[in-house]
Amino acid sequence: MTAYDRRMVLRAMGALAAACACGINPKAWASVPTFVIPHRPFILRRELERGLAHGDSLLVIREWRGHFEHSERGTLVDGAQISCTVDAPAVLEPIAAIERERIAPGPFPAELDAEGRIVDDPAVTVGTSRTAAVRAALVVLERLGASSTEMIEAREYLGKLAEASGTIISEIPPDLFFPVVGEASERRDLALPGGVKGEVSVQLAARAGPGGLLESLDRRISTRIGEDARNSRETWHLRMT
Repeated sequence: MTAYDRRMVLRAMGALAAACACGINPKAWASVPTFVIPHRPFILRRELERGLAHGDSLLVIREWRGHFEHSERGTLVDGAQISCTVDAPAVLEPIAAIERERIAPGPFPAELDAEGRIVDDPAVTVGTSRTAAVRAALVVLERLGASSTEMIEAREYLGKLAEASGTIISEIPPDLFFPVVGEASERRDLALPGGVKGEVSVQLAARAGPGGLLESLDRRISTRIGEDARNSRETWHLRMT
């Protein structure tokens, strides 16, 4: 792999990481306790901080107002976004602008199973976030002045990177509303184009209040691509209103 190819991989990976919420859902390490459905509405807050090059970071904070309700198939959680703030370096303003204007559905609507876990098709969530991330990353590269040849190669690399990391991309933890309390960690190797070696490690800590309802869920994500290392953080908070 040439030095130019390696620079392109790292540049594309940096843009993709800034635009895409990546994480690993560690396997449950304990049984989910019996949960109690609250009757009051709540505010769900998500803070996503992406580590970038040179010590910079991209911070996106969203809040949703939601409520639980009973449906024919069980428990349904519904809600809508009420706010979004983005803090990013000037060079990433294209991504920041996209995020500020985007109305994210978050985990809503969500159907819960008998253990309080979200019933969903991960492939749908992954595919949607992956496509949006690639498009946003290409916007950044274009505005940075990448040539047409670089854009073609970047598009190819981004597609391969997104495909390689697709199995570990997850927008919403399945036990978000009634998390397994405690700590866990996991590490996975990344298969990247051009023989570049990489890995992703995740540390997770969750706390719950009365009835097993989420208080906080924190995921610390470390990504290494070759010699390039980035640290990111995703934190969920829920409070009753």
